[in-house]
Amino acid sequence: MTAPIYSFPEPEKTTAWTPKDRPEAVVMRDHELDKAIKRTKLIKEKMSPPGALRLPEKLEAARLKHGIPDGFFRACAGFDRIFVFPLDPFDQDEKIPGSMLYRPQITKQKDLQEGFRGVLISAGLTAMDRLMSHGYELGDIVMTNKNVPFARRVELLEGEPMFVLVMRDGDLAGNETLQADILAGKRRVVDVGGGDGYAHQLAEPSVETEGEWVSRKKQSLYINDTW
Repeated sequence: MTAPIYSFPEPEKTTAWTPKDRPEAVVMRDHELDKAIKRTKLIKEKMSPPGALRLPEKLEAARLKHGIPDGFFRACAGFDRIFVFPLDPFDQDEKIPGSMLYRPQITKQKDLQEGFRGVLISAGLTAMDRLMSHGYELGDIVMTNKNVPFARRVELLEGEPMFVLVMRDGDLAGNETLQADILAGKRRVVDVGGGDGYAHQLAEPSVETEGEWVSRKKQSLYINDTW
């Protein structure tokens, strides 16, 4: 009696391609990502080492964090004008929100030129007086009124322009950094007008007296008296 066959021998796997003629695997590349990496490298080459520009502490931290080239610091703003380094409205997310696709550079450049938010990098003396009294400092992330800024080219990356936003202090609509400080309990709004009227100012915890809040103006006077 012939034994039953439960399986057949495994056939030998062969191919008609010879090792020489076999095509190589296709490597998929994200060209937008490659451009972003190259752009980052070019920006770093146009930035001075930390501390070299002698900027205020907060502005220096913003310069290093957001990659602001030296060309944005060649001139200081005058009178009531301010300079703002534009930031991506999507918080520098290279990808399209809700997608895995990277946004084209031309789309990002248009968003930056229109102006929406950015780093306050310079202010004229008139503008500085008003900004400081409202709690604004160089290095803060500020919100701008749309289509108000004038975009001026200040730097080139292999022929691709970078723009600084030029506007007046009153063209600012808000301050993200200030709001974060208020929510964190580092600042608060106080009324220093006494019993005759209101005069609201921003105050910070006193270094000298624990638990006391002092306005920025009082802090400035204290510093001047100690010099």
